[in-house]
Amino acid sequence: MDRYSPRPPPRSYSNLNVDCLDNVVRPVPQRSPLTKQVNQLAYEIPKNKYAQNPWNYAPEFLKVFGDVRVHVGGKAVFDCVLLGSPRPKVCWLFNDEKMRFNDVQVDDTADMCRLTVPYVMPHHFGTFTVLCENEVGRAVASAQLLPL
Repeated sequence: MDRYSPRPPPRSYSNLNVDCLDNVVRPVPQRSPLTKQVNQLAYEIPKNKYAQNPWNYAPEFLKVFGDVRVHVGGKAVFDCVLLGSPRPKVCWLFNDEKMRFNDVQVDDTADMCRLTVPYVMPHHFGTFTVLCENEVGRAVASAQLLPL
């Protein structure tokens, strides 16, 4: 066989290729089991609300408050640190109802939520709940304000 005649196809033995013309043995390129051939032009992202933005994630607490015991006239603070994207909306509840106190201070910064009762009265004793919610999920934490 000269250089210009058609070459016979190489023969394959398991993971080796034998080139009949050159009598050369070459390993067959192996794909890692962790990789996958993807036709990138045909690939589509599933259309659901979680796939719209891969950076969105449900709210989660990094620090959660616990029960507080205080005398009448004392100061009580419930604070928590939370993450979530987009930024979760925060709602405070008292005994499972929307809070209607005028004498309570609520601070909501970039990653911290704080409820302060500067002067505790008997009507403040009960369960305080923080509800954090965004389009991906929700996180809830509760604690009690108890008399000392």
